Amino acid sequence: MKITRRKHVINYIVKQRKYERYLEIGVRDPSLNFDYIKCSCKDGVDPDSKSNCKYVMTSDDFFEKISKYKMYDIIFIDGLHLYKQVLRDIENSLNHLNPKGTIVVHDCNPISKKAQLEDRNEVKKWNGTVWKSFALLRMSREDLEMYVVDVNQGCGIIRRGSQKLFKKKYKDKLNYNFLKRNRKKLLNLCSAKKFCEKERNKSK
Repeated sequence: MKITRRKHVINYIVKQRKYERYLEIGVRDPSLNFDYIKCSCKDGVDPDSKSNCKYVMTSDDFFEKISKYKMYDIIFIDGLHLYKQVLRDIENSLNHLNPKGTIVVHDCNPISKKAQLEDRNEVKKWNGTVWKSFALLRMSREDLEMYVVDVNQGCGIIRRGSQKLFKKKYKDKLNYNFLKRNRKKLLNLCSAKKFCEKERNKSK
């Protein structure tokens, strides 16, 4: 399988780890990603009724309403692209993730300074400030395993595990210049080929 899109990343993980239960936050148009995911049980969350997903509501409402015992093998986060919301989505997802499960976060590697502004302003390819949520966890959560697959504006992988934290100097500001200087180490970037190797080795 050639890994170029988010659906390829998700399906590769699903295949290697034999996952069955999938949740997508931010479905919007199911034909773009949701319909392609090869899991036997799939749930989608989106506040737009046109998304035709099971849970027509915000992700905050979804996590507040579902049973604390409802768990997923893999959760894809592609909702509101603002870092505070993405942080909440990640934290809530960890509470509903099976012990050996995976979270995939889209838009972690913005393609330009303009693409990562909070205000979309009709930007065609808008990544928002998702990268900041990933960066903040890379600096603070030693109990997670994190890296970004360098395809499709960055697909962040998050699992329970361990990692060496990225150390930010006290003078550094979390802005695009900081990302440019530290992109590879901050995001723990890896190629599609390296991603496949990682997943094959982990699933053995």
